[in-house]
Amino acid sequence: MEDLQGLTVAGYAVGRLLGRGGSSSVWLVKEERSGREFAMKCFRPAARRSSRGAAMSEEGIRREIRILSVHDHPHLIKAHNTVALAGGAEGCTALIMDYAPGGSLAGLIAAKGKLSAGETVTVLTPISQVLAYLHGKGFTHADVSPGNVLFTGQGKPMLSDVGIARMLGDPASGANTGTPGFMDPAPVDAVRAGLQPERDVYSVAALGWFCLTGVPPQRTVDRPPLSILLPEVPRELAAALESGLNKDRRLRPTAASLATAVYRSASPLPLDLAPAVHPTVLPELVTRLHAPATPRGGLGERVRGLRRRLSTSKWSGPFISQEKLPFPGSKAVMAPARHEGHGRGRHARPRGGRQLGKGVLACAAAAAVAAAWWLSGAGVTAAGPVLPSGASADGPNTATVTKAPPAGTARQADAVMAARQQAASLDPAVAVHGIALLRSLAFSTGKLELLDEVNKHGSGAAAADLGISGRLRESGHILSGFSATLSQVMTEEGWTGARAVVAVTAASSAYEEKDDQGAVVATGAAAGGQRLRLVLVSVDGKWRVSEILPGT
Repeated sequence: MEDLQGLTVAGYAVGRLLGRGGSSSVWLVKEERSGREFAMKCFRPAARRSSRGAAMSEEGIRREIRILSVHDHPHLIKAHNTVALAGGAEGCTALIMDYAPGGSLAGLIAAKGKLSAGETVTVLTPISQVLAYLHGKGFTHADVSPGNVLFTGQGKPMLSDVGIARMLGDPASGANTGTPGFMDPAPVDAVRAGLQPERDVYSVAALGWFCLTGVPPQRTVDRPPLSILLPEVPRELAAALESGLNKDRRLRPTAASLATAVYRSASPLPLDLAPAVHPTVLPELVTRLHAPATPRGGLGERVRGLRRRLSTSKWSGPFISQEKLPFPGSKAVMAPARHEGHGRGRHARPRGGRQLGKGVLACAAAAAVAAAWWLSGAGVTAAGPVLPSGASADGPNTATVTKAPPAGTARQADAVMAARQQAASLDPAVAVHGIALLRSLAFSTGKLELLDEVNKHGSGAAAADLGISGRLRESGHILSGFSATLSQVMTEEGWTGARAVVAVTAASSAYEEKDDQGAVVATGAAAGGQRLRLVLVSVDGKWRVSEILPGT
């Protein structure tokens, strides 16, 4: 489907285009009954073949649906339903699937160029585990590529497009299926037919190379060793990827063994997805901020490396704490992956991809980062949002509590005027207090237009506030009694008249969310201080908030 204009989907509202492939296009849809967002994959009818790729047959669609509905893994995109599109020149079948708002690995690399070793571990380990799961179930994927690795808002990698997977031993398996640059260049083993999970192992190793360098690996004869190309990459990680790219598929590790080797090689780090996602997704991101850099080779890293090895060894048990990846939402951990096969010199010859044991890696506790600027962690009861805090102070290094004046009084106008005067200061450490008060007044009085004087238009901070202000604007609610504190305010060295970074500690008091009749519909709890670094930029001679970084 090139265009969904004029087409309707019963029970769903069609949104923006998420992506387009050789045989399908993917659209964001919202289920009208629940309000939940899904991805709708629309397959091109057989009559609409093009040079971009052959159209998928009805049998192929049914096969994809069967495959996706049977498999269940925490890092696998799931299918939920099939729908028929109507109202256009011709109808077609569509598949309702999980929506991954964090975009694809292809988009992330296009925006950032490449990833660090820790970020690569975060991507590669669970994708290798998913492949081990599929291989254990008797399937291969056949197109492990950057466009098929998606991310949730928590930064959790998900493998999609499993529908082109082929059951192991299926004579109809396509030898040339895949994405150029990530397909195994070794000749297809005609005797073994579809029994070739090692081809997936090559693809996921190529994915790791792509993460670290920004380009797919060349064929073996033209490819320099990764350890020479990127000396800063841990040698264990380079060795793991080189083994997966071995031209002799018999010498490649299983997907499970590759997952363990990659995981042991470096500490996993959360991904900053903000540069690659659609602007409307920014408020949803949990891992949108950069993790603090960890010096390589220090004692702490050596201790963490030892813990990773112990936690994935056959001797791990209740007395050894198991390592976790930085994904929110699960308590599952990395478990040992058994190496199959017998010794062959220094290499182990795999007997095929077996399923991991009960302790497969799923996802784990997240690194704590702010999802919206000046978020102090205040939770709410009833239906209220988790909201950020703003503040004002008498000086750059003092802490004061500013409660917004009652709605509808002259004191409101006076407070706004005072906040604007302070925000207009050329000193960013002074201006930040006025900016904070304007933001606090916006939420506590319902004058949401004040946010235009707080954030830079189109910035991450503005996108984060848009979700909060949009909900309040639609409902007509305000946050009665909302107050906040700023303390330990300090402008970092090197600031100019165009850009400054101000370190602050922000905290908020309890408040009540009230509707337009004054009834309390939700309450917010007080929250302790949180250390943050606010990036301010000059817009028409006045400071505006552009981004928020974790405090140091």
